[in-house]
Amino acid sequence: MGKTLYIAEVDGDTSFQHVTLKITPNVEGDYFDMKGNYLGSTSQSKKNIYIIGRDSLRNPYSRSNLPQNFYDKQASFDGTGNVVNLQAGAKYGTIITDLSAVTRINVAENIYNHYYTEAGFDINRLKYKTITDATDLDRHLSKTEIQERNDRYTAGRRDQLEGTGFAITRVGGYKYFGEYLKELEAEISIHYWHLGKNFDTGYDIMSLCSHEHKHLEDCINDVKNKTKINSEARAYYHQTMVDKNWKFISFRFKAGYYKMTPVLEKLSEEDLKKAFGDKEQYEMFDPLKFNNKNISL
Repeated sequence: MGKTLYIAEVDGDTSFQHVTLKITPNVEGDYFDMKGNYLGSTSQSKKNIYIIGRDSLRNPYSRSNLPQNFYDKQASFDGTGNVVNLQAGAKYGTIITDLSAVTRINVAENIYNHYYTEAGFDINRLKYKTITDATDLDRHLSKTEIQERNDRYTAGRRDQLEGTGFAITRVGGYKYFGEYLKELEAEISIHYWHLGKNFDTGYDIMSLCSHEHKHLEDCINDVKNKTKINSEARAYYHQTMVDKNWKFISFRFKAGYYKMTPVLEKLSEEDLKKAFGDKEQYEMFDPLKFNNKNISL
């Protein structure tokens, strides 16, 4: 899986013409199967996300039929404590940013759930016990409830109340969401298609989860105490200044946040400097430009 470069000369010096340089890709990361089930991590994982595909018969690899010598250490069936062999990772894994939209969307739910749990949050606290897809926020409403909601608000007002960029947290009793979220029932939704586009690593996802979980806590406290503490400013501050994952996020995630969210309006100049550094580094960066290989497993 490595790449071999043959060096003919260096600055005109041909004495280097017989030198070869073997470059092995960095495959330190977290490994998942094609359903997004966590398999384990390499010993020095930087939380890059890898998906392993199919065997020679085109059967998807899974927890029950992994390649021989896939692990240096296998401690559990659910992936916890399992150490993936670096060479096996390079042979069988494909980084999430190289995968097709269909493949990425198929693995997103379980991968989001894994990192939500790894970040220390209880997935069972959510009504549906999963991170739902923010592309379809009406999926649980009946036709009658949708019509009642549409009659209650204008399209513009609905966008204000229910619109989302990367993700959204909704808590029953905090706002009106029909019958499917009763008081204090909660749902966190993240766009599945952002995985591998704007969220490249597990740190990116855990950072986003910390933002949404802060909303969840604040909304619940507002309902219980009849207050109005929930705000984007509080969630952005917690994510960038308090949560431990922010300092490890990918540059693309950080640039996307800088250019595609209202964070510039929600943090002070001092906190923006601490969180994002010099703004010049983002000027030429286009968070909507992607160069993935569109691989389908």
